[in-house]
Amino acid sequence: MARNPKSIGEIISTVTFFGVALACVIQAVTFHDSGQVTRSYISAFAGILCAMGGLRFVIANLINNIYKRTRR
Repeated sequence: MARNPKSIGEIISTVTFFGVALACVIQAVTFHDSGQVTRSYISAFAGILCAMGGLRFVIANLINNIYKRTRR
């Protein structure tokens, strides 16, 4: 049975993931401008992971399609 990724809770969590990703990237730029390069990289990495969390259904569908094609 396929999941319905359009429930209100899932939409809220997806928007939250993207919002936090944006905040992390903005913070990474601020850290980079102030010379804190290590914190900048860590914040950028956290932003990438949060964006991937927002794309979790797309990633799951992509992996599922790859898995189906390799099982043939």
